[in-house]
Amino acid sequence: MNNLILALKAHKSNVDVHRHSAYQIVYTSDNPFHTISGDQYCENIFGFIIRPQVSHSCICTNSNLIVMNIEAYSIAGKNISEKLGSKNTEIFFTGESFMNFFGITGIEINIRDLIRSMNADENVQITDNRVNSAIAIINNEYRSTRLTLDQISKTVSLSSSRLAFLFKQQTGSSIMKFLLWTRIRSAIFLILSKKDISLTSIAHECGFYDSSQMNKYMYQMFGISPLKLRKKSDLIQFLE
Repeated sequence: MNNLILALKAHKSNVDVHRHSAYQIVYTSDNPFHTISGDQYCENIFGFIIRPQVSHSCICTNSNLIVMNIEAYSIAGKNISEKLGSKNTEIFFTGESFMNFFGITGIEINIRDLIRSMNADENVQITDNRVNSAIAIINNEYRSTRLTLDQISKTVSLSSSRLAFLFKQQTGSSIMKFLLWTRIRSAIFLILSKKDISLTSIAHECGFYDSSQMNKYMYQMFGISPLKLRKKSDLIQFLE
C-alpha cells in the first residue's frame, strides 16, 4: 500500500510556508536544518512530523532533506496520528530520537524500514482478493478519466457500497482517494523526470481532465503546484 506514501528528496532548497492535507515526515540526510512549524521556530534540527493543515516551512540551504507525505486516512496515517497523540508537531533534534520514535534499529535510516514501521498494524494485510483486484485495476487503469467506482465495483463483482466499505476497512483509505493519490504520484514522477512534456499532457496522461484539475488536487494534497514543482525539478528527486 505504498501508493499512499510519497517520498521525495529535496536538495538544499528552502521551502516557503505552506500547508496540505497529508501527514508529513521530514528529516535530513546530512546537515541540520531550521523549520517554522505552526508558531514554533526551531533551529538545527534533524527532522519533524506534522499533522495535516499545519503551516510550516524549511530553511535548508545546507541540507538535503527526505520528505514523506502520507495520506491522512490510510493505515500509515492513523498510526502516525496515534504516535503523535495530542501534538500537532513532533520535532527531532537527533537522528537517534527520530529512529526511537519509529522503533527503527541500525546505524542509519532506511526509507523502506521507515515505511514498514508506519504500517506496523495487523490490519494492513489485505486479505480480501476483491480489494487486491480493485487495487490492481487502479494501478493499471488510473490513466483513464472514465475510471469510476461503479466500473471498478462491477469488475470485481461487488456493489459500489460494499467495495467502498471493504476497501476502507482493509486499507484505511477511501478507494477514490487511493485513485487520486495514484494519479498524483504518477504526475509528480513525470513532472520531475520528463521535463520536455507539458503539464497539460502530463495531466491527461495521469487521468486528470486538464491541468487545472491536476493543479487543484496537487496543491490541496501536497502544498505545491505542478508549475512550482517543475521549476524546482533540478532540486527534487522522486524516491518512492
